[in-house]
Amino acid sequence: MTRNPPKIQIEAFDIAEWEMDAEFGVFPQGARAKEAVFAPAQPPDTVLLPGHRYLFKRSKRSYPDQFWGEVVAYRIGCLLGVEVPPAFVAWNSKTGISAALIEWFYVDGREAFVMAGDLLLKIRPDFDRDLGTRHNMKDNSVLLRALAQAKLLQTNWRQWWVDSLLFDALIGNTDRHQDNWGLIFHPEGCRPAPLFDNGTSLGHERFPDRVGHWSDQELNRYIAKGTHHVRWNLDDAVPLRSHLVLLERAMSEWPDTYSVAKERLDFPAAELAHCFADLMTLNIPVRLSSERHTFMLRLLNRRHALLRSLFK
Repeated sequence: MTRNPPKIQIEAFDIAEWEMDAEFGVFPQGARAKEAVFAPAQPPDTVLLPGHRYLFKRSKRSYPDQFWGEVVAYRIGCLLGVEVPPAFVAWNSKTGISAALIEWFYVDGREAFVMAGDLLLKIRPDFDRDLGTRHNMKDNSVLLRALAQAKLLQTNWRQWWVDSLLFDALIGNTDRHQDNWGLIFHPEGCRPAPLFDNGTSLGHERFPDRVGHWSDQELNRYIAKGTHHVRWNLDDAVPLRSHLVLLERAMSEWPDTYSVAKERLDFPAAELAHCFADLMTLNIPVRLSSERHTFMLRLLNRRHALLRSLFK
């Protein structure tokens, strides 16, 4: 399995003097405030692309350290070998705001990103675009199969969805709704976008001082309550949305995806700790505390063990 080496920053980036994107400015999509900015022509670190657009994505006010989830999720994606937009730690020295700095994932002028919600409306006109209550894997399959049959989509979309479900199950992402995945169209066809918008994960809504004492049983109960946004089928009497059960169902429907998913998880748990330990050293107004790091790591270790148990 080819894993993606992450881009590792040496220090937190200060975007106070970066150029604001006049086209996007304050980016409207999603629940958390974000601005589009351009990196300098001579960026402060080689992990940044010169003159490239980035999203400076803040936390929800209720959870000031939520943005760390975007950065940790990127590192986890690299470990699994799935495509996640590079995410870094940044701040604005003029405002004091800390946020994630996320690399723009398509080429303006040559490519266009289309959210899945726009496409699902074409096959299901009654689709609830605001809440996505009708977001389901059967419709997603119809959409992607049609694009593949038209030879527009060259990617193995079944494997892509299983990899996405695996990634979301590992980080505990509950927000992969119809506008948090999509397709990048280009002159030769289209491809799935990288797995973006990963901040609603990794226990972000739990305050470390309230969960640091949790027993293994309490941790298990918390994980068991987690659900994916998508359900399997609108016809199911009880929506099938549990992270692990949804992944199991997808692999049973598409057994050719099983071996790749198994291989993605084939790393020792110690690598989970190693892949983001350096983030605690970055000096920024809202730092990654040791307590938050420990809670994230406990969740990841337990979910990793649960996921591996599916393949025995």
